[in-house]
Amino acid sequence: MPAPDDDRLERLSEALAQLVRRQRELEDRVQALESHAAQELPAEPASIPPPLPQIEPLVPLPSRDSDGAVSAGTTLETTFGLNWINRIAVLTLLLGVAFLFKYGVDNDWFGPAARVALGIAAALVALFAGHRIWRRGQTIFAQGIIGLGLALIYLSIYASAMLYHFLLPGFAFVAMFGVTAGAAGLALFYDSQAIAALAMVGGYITPPALSTGEDHPWILFGYVFLLNLGGLALARKRRWNALEPLAAGATILLYTGWFGRWFSTANRPVATVYAVAYYVQFSVATQPELLAIFQFGASIALGLIWQEHAQFLWWNLVLAAGGLAVGIRRSWAVAPLWALLCYFLPFWLWYSPDASFAAISAAFVIFFAWTFWRAPAQYPGLALVAANAALYYSASYRLVDATQHQYMGLLAVSIGGAYLLLARRFGSGSDACAFTIGVALAFLTLAVPIQFAGFRVTFAWALEGAALAWLSARFYNRWLRASSWLVLGLAFIRLFLLDISIYSRSSEYTTLANARFLTFAASTAALWLAARAFRPSSQAAITYIAGTVTLLSGLGFEIGGWVNRNIAPEDQSGVQIVAISVMLTLYAVILVIIGVRTRAFIHRMVGLALVTLVIAKLYLLDVWVLGRLFRITAFLALGVLLLGLSYLYSRFRPALARFLQSNSAP
Repeated sequence: MPAPDDDRLERLSEALAQLVRRQRELEDRVQALESHAAQELPAEPASIPPPLPQIEPLVPLPSRDSDGAVSAGTTLETTFGLNWINRIAVLTLLLGVAFLFKYGVDNDWFGPAARVALGIAAALVALFAGHRIWRRGQTIFAQGIIGLGLALIYLSIYASAMLYHFLLPGFAFVAMFGVTAGAAGLALFYDSQAIAALAMVGGYITPPALSTGEDHPWILFGYVFLLNLGGLALARKRRWNALEPLAAGATILLYTGWFGRWFSTANRPVATVYAVAYYVQFSVATQPELLAIFQFGASIALGLIWQEHAQFLWWNLVLAAGGLAVGIRRSWAVAPLWALLCYFLPFWLWYSPDASFAAISAAFVIFFAWTFWRAPAQYPGLALVAANAALYYSASYRLVDATQHQYMGLLAVSIGGAYLLLARRFGSGSDACAFTIGVALAFLTLAVPIQFAGFRVTFAWALEGAALAWLSARFYNRWLRASSWLVLGLAFIRLFLLDISIYSRSSEYTTLANARFLTFAASTAALWLAARAFRPSSQAAITYIAGTVTLLSGLGFEIGGWVNRNIAPEDQSGVQIVAISVMLTLYAVILVIIGVRTRAFIHRMVGLALVTLVIAKLYLLDVWVLGRLFRITAFLALGVLLLGLSYLYSRFRPALARFLQSNSAP
């Protein structure tokens, strides 16, 4: 009979043998399945089937990154519960400790030294506990505990210096700066933006918290400058975007607070140096909004510092040049335009007649050189082109017009000439070139009424309009044509609203040899030259007819003046009516002759229109108002002229028929 031990060994051996056989069978089946799958594998990989639906848990579980932080897919509930409640809890606990500390002080539970010691001890415990929690993977919660510890250290140093005078304010200041540096190190170690922000807040609070009531601006602003360097470096290194606006806001608050309390003429150097220094510092910020804020703020600060005699105009050139440099280095197209606006804003806010014309001229030259060098082809570069000229000229006009008015037109012409040179830099045919030419022409047009007076303004505008019409035809530019229409329109309106009243009495001038008729003749010539440039469009006909109306109006005024000077008062009305009718008819005959000779339909059409007008005038008006002798004269003279016109059409009818059949040019 075998022993019990032998039976157990035998059963164990048999079980092991079965396991080995079972393993071999499984391996054979797996190998067979793999070979079968390899034979049926398609040439291209099959699409991955959609995942099976997952059962949603009853309680949503937030996903976590590798460091344990809540990922972007976290629900609102977990975000609020983990982040915001943690921060609120730390603040609430800190306030509770402060209230408890105050209550203990009021009841003499412990002395001043013990109070400071307890604060430091609690801070160390919080830092140690936060580190342990962080190592367990609860990074968000650990940041709150570490922040509580840093806040307790700040509070303890403040109490030891300002409440109990254990430390001199200078030593306490250095200690708080050291805590801030250490907190920044902890922020890097724990990779926590929240700790970095807390460190910076503590650093910015240090100067007002430890203030002794004395003014030390170089130390204060130097400290803030160093703190800003650290914050901006952390923001750039770790992409902690919240640190830059935090540093900017604290800097503005501290600078503004100091300025409101301590600024005086003796402090101008330090205020100026750090206004520029902070602008330079935040010009490297990654957020362009901060650059815009400090461009504006520094300009206003320099305006307040150097209001006397508007000396800020020279200091602000530094900021203007900085805005251009930042626009180039950071590729912020709007930076130069914003720099220009910020430069001239203090000029208008604190205008002084003692302001330097040379300073604003230097600013104009700087921005003009930038546009000439960079040649911006789109907004906001083109907006800078227009704004630079407009702001400079308006500021110059207010500053020097009262004493140097005779040069203001020349200044406008100079600006227009410079912008024509700039337009050439853009290259002909481009929209930027047309826009710049438009700005130049605006100043050339503006220079006329500023530099001249009376009929000379209309004279100059008419010639300018004709020149623009020729340029528009030469370069096929619609903007130049629109500018030509605008300038010619100004000349036409001024001619009939103002220049017709140059002479109050007819005895003040001689027929044809006077300034009024010269102006009408020059305007007529300009309109006809523009019509020639506008051919063959319909605009040519409109401009030609406007020129004809201008010439006939001028001749009519001259007839009226001659009649007033040479005819008895009782006969003046009749002579003037007959003379104007004859003049219109003669002009119509001349136009028809020119139209036939040149095969130009427009001349013949205008001539016939004038004849129609004269006939209507003769039978509807003249026959009723003229006396017998003048009526006879009018009908005889006009009858002869109209008969002659009819003969012309009879004589040249075959030629006209051939012209019409061959589609003669208008």
